[in-house]
Amino acid sequence: MNYGLSDLRSSVERAALSGPGVSAWSVGMHIHHCCLAMIGICQSLVDSTPPPPRSQWSPITSLVFLSGRIPRGRGKSPDVAVPRQDVSQDELFRLLDRSEQILVEASQLDSGTWYRHFAFDVLDRDKSLKLIRIHNRHHLRIIADITAAVRQ
Repeated sequence: MNYGLSDLRSSVERAALSGPGVSAWSVGMHIHHCCLAMIGICQSLVDSTPPPPRSQWSPITSLVFLSGRIPRGRGKSPDVAVPRQDVSQDELFRLLDRSEQILVEASQLDSGTWYRHFAFDVLDRDKSLKLIRIHNRHHLRIIADITAAVRQ
């Protein structure tokens, strides 16, 4: 499954770039945030016990999962996924390596493992992994826009 890890990895060299007109976060902060989210979601899956609790499926959840897109500027990251400004390129590579490892581990878990998202409620393994793909694509688009803004 494509989680955008190779694209995130290739963006590390541009970690210091920022485009205030695009995002308050630098490229490195977007990468750091994606890693924190991947690791946190997958660790929750690893730590969970099937079956998942009942979930309240909301219209916004349906919209995000059907469209495969997260609207920009709408969500607020939970404290555990707020990136640091001072994250080094070496640390980003280590976090990407850890993300890749735990994604493999999570994908091999029972399909009844689950994660409770602050906005989307309870997601089973497959929906959690889909959320990671949607989330990473969202941030890769922002990274591309920051890079394009800096080139102009």
